[in-house]
Amino acid sequence: MTERLGSLSRRTAIGALSLAGLGFVLFGPRGASDAPDGRIVIDYWEKWTGQEGRAMQRIVDEFNALQDRIWVRYFSMSAIEQKALISIAGDDPPDLIGLQSFSHPAFLTTDALIPLDKLDEEFGARIAQRMGEYAGEPGFRLRRELYTGPVWRLMGTGGQLGGVVSTCSSMAYYYDKDAYREVGLDPERPPRTIAELDEHADRLTTRDSDGRLIRAGFVHREPGWWNWLWGYFFGGSVFDNEANVATAASPQNVRAYEWVQSYPERIGSSRLVAFQSGFGGYNSTQQPLLAGKVASAFHGPFLANVIETFQPEFDYGAAPFPVDDAVYDPARPIALLEGDTICVPRGAKHPGEAYEFLVFTQLRRNLEALARAHAKPSPLAEVSPGFSVGHPNRAIDMHNTLVASKRAFPKPETPVWPQYEAEFNAEIGTIWDLDAPASEVLAGIQKRGQGFIDRHSAYQRLRQERVAGAES
Repeated sequence: MTERLGSLSRRTAIGALSLAGLGFVLFGPRGASDAPDGRIVIDYWEKWTGQEGRAMQRIVDEFNALQDRIWVRYFSMSAIEQKALISIAGDDPPDLIGLQSFSHPAFLTTDALIPLDKLDEEFGARIAQRMGEYAGEPGFRLRRELYTGPVWRLMGTGGQLGGVVSTCSSMAYYYDKDAYREVGLDPERPPRTIAELDEHADRLTTRDSDGRLIRAGFVHREPGWWNWLWGYFFGGSVFDNEANVATAASPQNVRAYEWVQSYPERIGSSRLVAFQSGFGGYNSTQQPLLAGKVASAFHGPFLANVIETFQPEFDYGAAPFPVDDAVYDPARPIALLEGDTICVPRGAKHPGEAYEFLVFTQLRRNLEALARAHAKPSPLAEVSPGFSVGHPNRAIDMHNTLVASKRAFPKPETPVWPQYEAEFNAEIGTIWDLDAPASEVLAGIQKRGQGFIDRHSAYQRLRQERVAGAES
């Protein structure tokens, strides 16, 4: 195997295979040999199961029925990023992989993906003709104007288009309307600013006669999936893209995490820790919002499917997450945007055919069908008039607004994001338990995060020098 994958050298591949299990590459996954004779078989690995997986399988089935040249086989699997990297390093990747948008920088900087710009240049015109022949969309090609600006940003990094968005999620403030009514708050008037959120949270918090929590108005660590983002609602960020600099300890972030610490300071950190130990799992009837343990939470649109499955009568509302007074602008809400993407890995056996199916998934009817099945907003710049009618998420119009907001932001676009984010996850307990000032903890996170960034930059420079030397 050559060194064309940069960090995915032979030694790296062998080490990864040892960790993940040699049997995976030798024996799996393998699909049934059910493709009609004469078809080019495309293997597509995706992370979705259940209702979400079935929604994509329907699109696969439609594509397979519409034409007689290509047959797409859909595989659902866990730990897809690790398995994808192993397969690419072993020169035996699938033709398509379903990633998350924040993985693009790491995959692109190791040449693990074929940039879609290149595929479109080679195959786009021919595929556009076929979209007219069998899909009723003559001349359809990928282009920036199809998507909202924030969604387009999810798809590319460093000037390269890594993959297309299959679904996107805009995170928001979800709350229990019955709890609002119970304490005399207007259920149609959620908080808009951090000050209002604090006021609502205090009124919504209930205790027993011994002072133990029965219900918390708001808990930053429920569900605890985004420990790094609170500074954005104060006008900050944790990474400067242009300067390639970690900014975890910026004044906005310090202020934000001092606000985070104000909750255990008021309620009592030991009481909060004990209370959180009784929280149930996300995908269950004991999900804290459904179980009445919390009255509000920072969550994504996919929560609507959990509600529909376990407690469809639950009366919930959703709104843009509150922000600091200094950055409040109702016309430009601040929101985290995440995306599931479909990519063509380097070494795909049939890149042109893979790209054809990838383009097919981007037809309006397919993207909106996936969005509805996942209870998510549309990633498109123009939403179909009937998209919101009967949508499983009652707050879908609000989510569509967030997806198009000029202040919607993705996870930081750096190849070392997993390591950097891990620092926030490791230190959030220190902040929450009041074991150290927020400023001190954030300074440490920033220093270690910058170390990851600098080491990766040095490696990239060395790699480029080696490539240049080999070419000369």
